[in-house]
Amino acid sequence: MFKLEDLITVAKRENNTKRKYLYVNPVQGKHIPVSPSASMSLFSDLTEKIEERYPDERLLLIGFAETATAIGASIAYRSSNVEYYMNTSREEICGAEYLFFTEAHSHATEQRLAVNGFDDILDRIDRIVFAEDEVTTGNTIENIIRILKNRYRSRLLKFGIVSVLNSMSDERLAGFESQNIFCDFLYRIPFQFRIDSVEKHSYVKPEKDPSYETHTSVNTLRKNGYWNSRLLASVSDIRSRTDQFTSSVIDSLKSIEKAGSVLILGTEEFMFPGMMIGFEIEKKWPEKNVRFHATTRSPIEVSRDPGYMLHSRHPLASMYDNDRRTFIYNLDKYDLVLIVTDASAGKSGLDSLVAALEMYGNENITLIQWGSFNNAE
Repeated sequence: MFKLEDLITVAKRENNTKRKYLYVNPVQGKHIPVSPSASMSLFSDLTEKIEERYPDERLLLIGFAETATAIGASIAYRSSNVEYYMNTSREEICGAEYLFFTEAHSHATEQRLAVNGFDDILDRIDRIVFAEDEVTTGNTIENIIRILKNRYRSRLLKFGIVSVLNSMSDERLAGFESQNIFCDFLYRIPFQFRIDSVEKHSYVKPEKDPSYETHTSVNTLRKNGYWNSRLLASVSDIRSRTDQFTSSVIDSLKSIEKAGSVLILGTEEFMFPGMMIGFEIEKKWPEKNVRFHATTRSPIEVSRDPGYMLHSRHPLASMYDNDRRTFIYNLDKYDLVLIVTDASAGKSGLDSLVAALEMYGNENITLIQWGSFNNAE
């Protein structure tokens, strides 16, 4: 069981007047490089929560983009009672039918939930459970629950929430439970927990626009059998496709065996497959130093001060949209870097990420493409 101090550090949002801080979980595998085994252990604790809470119920689990996509997918992959899984998204998927909702404090407020296939499976499940890293007020989840109830008025939908952290008030928790909406979490923290700590640091001046000048030849490995986590999928199918993908990647890349240190990078919402590759590498070669984290839309300020977890940042063009600005934090030098994505890998997005990696002496880089969310295989 992780201690609270393992799972929370407070960081400062850049140019966000609605909420100047955010909680960064060092074990989650989003902003900070982490051993995939540590992340999986954390997610296993959450899996136990929903198995204990709903032992006789069949669940649809929905992870929240972008930070909780690996959390949700990992719970679904491991759970005995999750039948279907998907995550919310900020991307536009060709042919998808969406419900839209917002996150008031976020840097990218519009969220969407693709409801393709919902009518076919709602009679096969007993409850919809939302997976998050941190639930602050519950307003965002309450919003999407209201929208789902309104759309499916003829069905008696039940809901639940599972998260690493929860800072809802007693009244809010009681209000949810009065509606038969259980809120399970690993730790409950006070609202605005330790947020004053962000004012104690000196922050680094923001970087210039991303560099696209690269000198490294990037190897490319493409794999079939893709599943799109932004669309509803059965967990049995997710397990089989993920297992086949991870084993195929590891078998295909002889460079893994020779590398003493390996970094696996996910891209924005696409985190779980890369994390699974890292997890399997650690199991096969426990002596290796393996780390995972991901690019993100989140603009967070960085500081060199001791005790502040984010000490370097590089702006990037998104792999999904060259006009979108994204970021990567806390890069370092590794013997091997694997970029795992379901983006079509536009040249600007890939070049900016490779240029950032080169700054730390990374020369052995492989791009692993698993389908494309606009052209699922």
